[in-house]
Amino acid sequence: MLMLRSLEIPDPFQTFIAKKYANAKGYKYDFFSGEWEFNCLCCDETLNAPNKKTMTKIRLYHSRNECTGGY
Repeated sequence: MLMLRSLEIPDPFQTFIAKKYANAKGYKYDFFSGEWEFNCLCCDETLNAPNKKTMTKIRLYHSRNECTGGY
């Protein structure tokens, strides 16, 4: 039986960025998609936004209305 191996060489820059921000808390910028990402610290839901200003608005709305059920 023939075994197929992946001959794909991982991109060193992408590997470096993935390892650098593996344990980061707060906003993370995905260079390749051009979006900001944030994992909610309470419910661990992933939030995405096209820029940092919109990300702040989404985070505040989520934490005040959806996640904790308001103040």
